[in-house]
Amino acid sequence: MNPSNSILKKRVYAFTTDLSIVVVANYFMMAAFTQFVQTVFFHFPLKTQLFLINKMGMLSSISLMCFTFTYFSLFYFVTNGKTMGKSLFGLQVKNVNGNEMSLQQSIARAVAYFVCAFFGSFLFALSFIRKDQKSLADVLSQTVVDNEELDEIPVQTEFHLALIHSQKVTQAEEQTKEAA
Repeated sequence: MNPSNSILKKRVYAFTTDLSIVVVANYFMMAAFTQFVQTVFFHFPLKTQLFLINKMGMLSSISLMCFTFTYFSLFYFVTNGKTMGKSLFGLQVKNVNGNEMSLQQSIARAVAYFVCAFFGSFLFALSFIRKDQKSLADVLSQTVVDNEELDEIPVQTEFHLALIHSQKVTQAEEQTKEAA
């Protein structure tokens, strides 16, 4: 499999994971708001309570847009190009020149998601059409999505060190047997 296709597939999975997180969080926030209305405004007539709850469709859409924008722009900026989905699939958004992402780039990526959603979801497929596999968010924010750079600092636990020691002892014993 082409490595770039693998990254493209991971990008789709990561973005879907991120959107799922946003939608579930928004659902729980709206459920909490419904409970708040019913608890705090219990002395209001039932008709007024139902009016407030029925207006939640519009409120839910607005809160979903705000939550999505905040989620992506803050996560990209604070975690240096990683959202929960991108971290889960080992991806990272990087500046084209290798520096950390700026707040403007993070906001530009979040705005690009809204542009894609507003003009039709077909713009999300731009990375499948382009030869360099850049999405609209990559183009507008001047960033690229690549595999996450892991720090190569091995974690040495007591068990791990004992395992390494036993492997060295076994190798030394094999070498002495071969020499004899």
